[in-house]
Amino acid sequence: MNIQIELVQREDYSDMITLADLTLPDRMNKHELKKYFELFPNLIFKATHEGRLVGFSCAGIDMTQRSGWMLFSNVAPDFQGQGIGKRLIEARLSALRSFPHLQNIWVTVNDTNSASIKALQAFGFQWSHDETDYYGPGKHRSIYRLPVLNLQEEADITRIKPQSMTESM
Repeated sequence: MNIQIELVQREDYSDMITLADLTLPDRMNKHELKKYFELFPNLIFKATHEGRLVGFSCAGIDMTQRSGWMLFSNVAPDFQGQGIGKRLIEARLSALRSFPHLQNIWVTVNDTNSASIKALQAFGFQWSHDETDYYGPGKHRSIYRLPVLNLQEEADITRIKPQSMTESM
């Protein structure tokens, strides 16, 4: 199956809302999508098959660019279980890792959503804590965290490690 993952365009909004209504009715509206697009234009991805929208997802980044968030993901019911959700996770993680000061990536998950939890854990996300009434009364969420070693830290570790090995000899 040939699935394309690419950035969302404004003309995708209607299809995104239609798809969201199939899986999570009344969860998303055009106004909300416009806000995400204004805030995070390079962090909203779509999955298409033969020109048809079959999935979409969004990530976000805080003002300090130290905390990234996996905000939402949606895959058409007839395309679930085919790795599209994982590819959308990969796209968001890759985009978030381009922020040089990123330290953590966070995601909220309903603890009954075992498929999402399993997929996130496969990418290294670990349970951090539960938050009661996260989305309002009775709408609890589990918070998962993925620590990120940014490129500068990796360079520092690579540079320091050989020196400290030499010093200990």
